[in-house]
Amino acid sequence: MSRLLHIAFRPAIAILAAILMACQCEEPVPPTPPTPPEPPVEDISEDLKAFLQKSGIGLYIDARDIIVFDELLFQKAWGADNGSFRIQRDDQGAYLSIRSSSSASSSYQVEYMYGSHGVTLMLLKLQSVRTEGSNVWLWNETMKTGIIVPADIIL
Repeated sequence: MSRLLHIAFRPAIAILAAILMACQCEEPVPPTPPTPPEPPVEDISEDLKAFLQKSGIGLYIDARDIIVFDELLFQKAWGADNGSFRIQRDDQGAYLSIRSSSSASSSYQVEYMYGSHGVTLMLLKLQSVRTEGSNVWLWNETMKTGIIVPADIIL
């Protein structure tokens, strides 16, 4: 009979021990949430910062205005079918032509002329760095070259 009582009390003693242990524990403390990471520091060049301050449609190299559209002196045209945009001075003294390359979506053929500097042709990979209002800012960090074009032009 003592053996039978021993077998019957064994689970009861285990349950009682578990209850006593649970009652003696302090309230569970939730772990401290991790500290959120610092927002990334915008690591942009001074040239890009200067370009982002520009507002006129046109071409900017090394933070200098090369060709900037002026309603009184320039004409503008674009072709959605061939992905091109052009501004041209009325006296033919300056122009900027940008055309999307068919080989890659971010590659552009940029041709420009101003003053007596002759024609310059560049093949650039441009990335959109800002869109505001009706304009898009396109930038190439290696060449320190930025172009602002109307947003409704599909290049």
